[in-house]
Amino acid sequence: MTPTLALIEQLQEFETALVAEAMTAMGVKNTEQYYTGSDVRQLTPGAELMVGVAITLVADTCTTKKKADTDGMWEFYEMARKSALPVVAVMKSIGSDPRRECMLGDGMAKIFKTSGCCGLVSDGGARDLERINKVGFTVFGSGTVSNHSALIYQLAKEPITVSGVTFTNGALLCGDHDGILVIPPECHAGLVEACILSRDIETRCHCFLRRTDKSPEEKRKYLAKAYEVHLKKCAALLG
Repeated sequence: MTPTLALIEQLQEFETALVAEAMTAMGVKNTEQYYTGSDVRQLTPGAELMVGVAITLVADTCTTKKKADTDGMWEFYEMARKSALPVVAVMKSIGSDPRRECMLGDGMAKIFKTSGCCGLVSDGGARDLERINKVGFTVFGSGTVSNHSALIYQLAKEPITVSGVTFTNGALLCGDHDGILVIPPECHAGLVEACILSRDIETRCHCFLRRTDKSPEEKRKYLAKAYEVHLKKCAALLG
């Protein structure tokens, strides 16, 4: 299923961890391939949940004695402007020292934002984060880096890997302070309902777990029975 604006808008109601729980409950296989690790974290605290479709790039901002080439970035801006859906830039570091990559500053963030791009996911760093936060642009990366060498940006010609996750153009993803999650097509149609069900079961179970009049064994049995029913409901939603 191709991502739709209606799906993206509804997914903004749910935190990334809940979406991940819903995917697991639906029976999505190999879920470990869909979420990033702790090496890529949200650098713009307080930003809204980011949901959009990926456009992938590769970048080198740290290798010295290279000639700048930003054509790929300008091509990206045009692609984002023409997209009917919110776009997320997913950028792979190809420089000589990934620790010194500075993929983004506040000037670029403003162009990203006005081109219809809602966020950046990268295994490199960024700067000007306080000013970027004021723009309302969401950034995920490895940390802060104060400067860069010649800027080289290219549209990716094949899928890229960031933090162990493979990203392709058009892939649906969401992200917040818990990290980035790629959402495979087979669960698009039923995912919102699975998220609603997951929110409900989590609330019911968490309320029960708070009770001091119930033993650990009673809590274990309650969880087992509740989730048995929940998993059956969610499994029926997988396309």
